[in-house]
Amino acid sequence: MKNPFSNSKEGRLRAGWRIFIFLLLFWGFASIIFLIKPLFGEIGKREFLQNYSLIIVAILAFGATASVFISRKYLDKKSLVSLGIIINKRTIQDIFFGFLLSGLMVSIFFVLLYTFNLVEFNGLNFGDGQNISNDSFTFVNFMSIISIGSLSLLLLEHILVGYWEELVFRGYILQNMIEGMGFKLAIIISCLLYGIIHAANPNAGILSSLIIVLFGYLRIYGYLSTKMLWLSMGMHMGWNFFQGPIFGFAASGHKKATLMDLTITSNIDWLTGGEFGPEGSVIVIPIILIALFIMNWYSKKQNRSSTNYFLNKQNSF
Repeated sequence: MKNPFSNSKEGRLRAGWRIFIFLLLFWGFASIIFLIKPLFGEIGKREFLQNYSLIIVAILAFGATASVFISRKYLDKKSLVSLGIIINKRTIQDIFFGFLLSGLMVSIFFVLLYTFNLVEFNGLNFGDGQNISNDSFTFVNFMSIISIGSLSLLLLEHILVGYWEELVFRGYILQNMIEGMGFKLAIIISCLLYGIIHAANPNAGILSSLIIVLFGYLRIYGYLSTKMLWLSMGMHMGWNFFQGPIFGFAASGHKKATLMDLTITSNIDWLTGGEFGPEGSVIVIPIILIALFIMNWYSKKQNRSSTNYFLNKQNSF
């Protein structure tokens, strides 16, 4: 009879128990958030989450890193390298490419909505409350007034979010699920869980949850196509940053300060995404398919480059 807790051949706990313990560790580190909340005075939960989101995200990123390191070493008995955290010449390339690809995706979405008069561009917002309209906009006053500091903080926040979420979901949890239940089933369940988790976000609906499932696969494909997490991380960072702080759409139901001031001019939420953002619009579905095609091209190009580099090194001896 098989031991339900451990695998005697591998000399470690079974995948389900490893994931369970990992989640407990992560929750333990994340609990620091609740411990520090009283330090900021008598403020409500929503106000705390909105005004101190960068601190919260930094704690989550630290907790994810520590939990993954401990779990990978002592539960999985494997290295972080095998998880897809490989520092090499492709690390920055993958992150940068993924970041720009997501920027392209949001740009296409904006252009389509603007072309069909589904969104109105009102101008540019700045940290001091000023707004430069279409009529008064020039490159000079744009560069002289925009708050680089606030935009940098928003970028840092989204970098941390993209890092810890991909490390946890497409890194530790997914790869242990694959070991425990097989490749196809793990991917299906992982995507469904990703959609269910985001179903709790403000203004979420059935359509947005289903589209988030597709985004789950998009991020998984970033890992599968490169065997590293960097491309997925770059795409996650870029998607959140461009759809929210830059283009001014809601990001999974959340909205903060944005560079572009947009007004959704149609009440057809399934077309525009409404208050949930692009992830609630059917228009983003073909854009995801385009992104998958581009990622496939990129990963094959990178793999060919790596192979040619290795062959050239061999021939040089």
